[in-house]
Amino acid sequence: MKKEKITNKWFIVMNSNLEYFCGLAYGGQIVWCGDYKEAKPLDNERKFKMLQSLCPYDELIFDYI
Repeated sequence: MKKEKITNKWFIVMNSNLEYFCGLAYGGQIVWCGDYKEAKPLDNERKFKMLQSLCPYDELIFDYI
């Protein structure tokens, strides 16, 4: 079995509308905003993969900060 490389670098996630991931609210709904200062930094690429699975029709990208 192949192990994934786990990094602890912080990154932010953007969708194809250039909105930043701000977290989950209202019972697990993804919250996006247009302000970089409101972006929630993530520390594990598995969290990014989970967001991708929750947004199958939206292209997501991440950028290390």
